[in-house]
Amino acid sequence: MTAKKRISFFLILVLSVSLLFPALKGWTQTEMDFIGELKLYSKALGVILQAYVGNVNPRQLLYEAVRGMLVSLDRFSEFIDPEKYKLLKMSMKGEYVGIGVKLEMIEEFPFVKEMQPGSPAEKSGVLIDDKILEVDDRSVKGLPMQEIASMLRGEEDVPLSLLIFRAATQETLEFEVVREKIMIEAIKDVRLVGKAIGYMRVDEFSEHTAGQFDEAYAKLKAQGGKALIMDFRNNQGGLMTAAVDLAERFLPEGKRIVSVDSKIPEQKKEYVSSGKKLIKDGFPLVILVNQLSASSSEIFSSAMQEHGRGVIVGMKTFGKASAQSVVPLDDVSAMKFTTARYLTSQGKVIDGIGIEPDHVVENGPPGTPGSDKQTVKALELLRKYM
Repeated sequence: MTAKKRISFFLILVLSVSLLFPALKGWTQTEMDFIGELKLYSKALGVILQAYVGNVNPRQLLYEAVRGMLVSLDRFSEFIDPEKYKLLKMSMKGEYVGIGVKLEMIEEFPFVKEMQPGSPAEKSGVLIDDKILEVDDRSVKGLPMQEIASMLRGEEDVPLSLLIFRAATQETLEFEVVREKIMIEAIKDVRLVGKAIGYMRVDEFSEHTAGQFDEAYAKLKAQGGKALIMDFRNNQGGLMTAAVDLAERFLPEGKRIVSVDSKIPEQKKEYVSSGKKLIKDGFPLVILVNQLSASSSEIFSSAMQEHGRGVIVGMKTFGKASAQSVVPLDDVSAMKFTTARYLTSQGKVIDGIGIEPDHVVENGPPGTPGSDKQTVKALELLRKYM
């Protein structure tokens, strides 16, 4: 790095500091201490750029420094690299542009294991269990799943070619699939059990979760559903506001859903039901949870339990009562770190503790007959609707 480039680099650092703190006058001691630490960081960075024997990418050094800072905070804070940032934005928004398939890697090749109804892949003739050999004439053998998934995503209305092997007919086939905007299914396996018990599995909380619930509930009600089982097992959360929005469907006006403590004024608030989205049927509700039910699923479940709106069945939940904010670092990467902690509707601390179900039920070994004892218990509680 030339002397001119080094000067420009340090000017950028100084500019960054000025953006963080609008004026030098009146700085607190903490802010002055921060400047001292920043000088130390810039010194270390400058020495590495000048003296390290190999080639150095300054942006990568910054990424690694930020990664180290975030890891030191808590287990939920992390640096999000460009590829992971794309996936995170997709998950929060609840949609992406692609072909609508879920893959499973078997012996170095991806196989189509799930396909959304009406997806571009389905419309093009792709079938479940098809083995993908090439994407846009590039072999996918041995590639990481994340890289293959990235190849399938892209711009809307832009086609891609798939070369697949279909074991059922022993054919190698080529398809042109046009990418479309795909809404991620947050709510799956919507069905009626017995005479009038509705069942739905809620996998995550995104911008579309409450809307998908409305559609699923309307479908079950039209089929004669008069009671509901909501399955939050393995649901590790998502958007906190999505959990609040879903809780609005179940609680009348004036009921506290969750309270949030944060240094950020916009985040520090109590969420209280407005009554505007309330489903007035008053149907019985059973919620299934397990050790991996966390964060937003705990917000919803605790509100239902504490207000007597639903009965919880399963195992004690994970116990994650903190909220992480995603702050872009540049155009392609971001920082995710804890900016808030929440209390249940009754002011209980569940961080590191979890929620105790009303009926503690442990499932049997997976794959054995009758292993899903939690669902059996839920049906037992709603037996009159069977």
